[in-house]
Amino acid sequence: MAGRILAICEGDAGAIHHRAAAAAGMAQKYAAENAAEADILIAGAASAPPGRWARAWRSDPGLAAYDAALDLLRDGAYTLVFLGDTALLREVAGRISVSQGLPVVTSALSLRTRDGLPIVSRPAIGGTRTANLSIRRFPALVVVNPDADSAPPPATSAPEVQAIGTPRESPFTLLSEGRLTPWEMDVTEADVVVAGGRGVGGPEGFERLAELASLLGGSVGASRVAVDLGWAPYPRQVGLTGKSVSPRLYIACGISGAIHHTLGMRDSSFIVAINSDPRAPIFKIANVSIVGDLNDVIPALIADLKARAPGMARVAAIAGAQT
Repeated sequence: MAGRILAICEGDAGAIHHRAAAAAGMAQKYAAENAAEADILIAGAASAPPGRWARAWRSDPGLAAYDAALDLLRDGAYTLVFLGDTALLREVAGRISVSQGLPVVTSALSLRTRDGLPIVSRPAIGGTRTANLSIRRFPALVVVNPDADSAPPPATSAPEVQAIGTPRESPFTLLSEGRLTPWEMDVTEADVVVAGGRGVGGPEGFERLAELASLLGGSVGASRVAVDLGWAPYPRQVGLTGKSVSPRLYIACGISGAIHHTLGMRDSSFIVAINSDPRAPIFKIANVSIVGDLNDVIPALIADLKARAPGMARVAAIAGAQT
């Protein structure tokens, strides 16, 4: 399909947000397959990801990306707009769709062309099936699943990133802000997930995991067995019948590694597994394997992190996940 391609990504601490990288990759892949040029808009401070970008823009963080996107879409040059699956960019996609009357497809896993039309594959029926949707009206918005299969071509040039838009003047004054607790933070949005299974032993064990997650700036996850036993609420469940997560760091505590669990966390950037059984299947996909009693290992980790300088715990976790 002719026309330009636009990717909209979110910056995170100077890099592209890990839940938005797949949008850039899918945009590059689709543009290369259809001999189209691809541009990118980055919300916040970050460098353009690898790829053949014709033009690159940067907006202020937050909903300034919505205003910038409207400016770019005004001339009608774009046929497809790929957005990362972050809380901000889902909001941006919804606002664009409503204000401009554009179709939107969410959680896209792959995209191909058939009979000249883009075909998007996305999860259906709780992730147990895949639906193929044909896009017939343009421009269209595609929110890309972080687990999408997308490999960008090698970069040939790095265009200068230009500022776009003007700062939004908010009618509100920030009075205070606070950090979400591990039990409040959405497990799908967290950079760090500390998850527990049967080996945690009960609700008290999950409170220790929550303390560890808090020190790492992360969220608490759980296996299906732990949820069925009432040790953690269902929104915490990771796996085929729960939620799929792809954090930078996933710490599996007392989780055997059954396939219905690993399907929901195998795309984590860095996996640490702690289990007393040296033959636990979870060790097959772990980057770091710790054989030991959780009652010894978790308190030791907590003590070590508390001994670090303030703020170092989360930095260490993220840095380790990126190595």
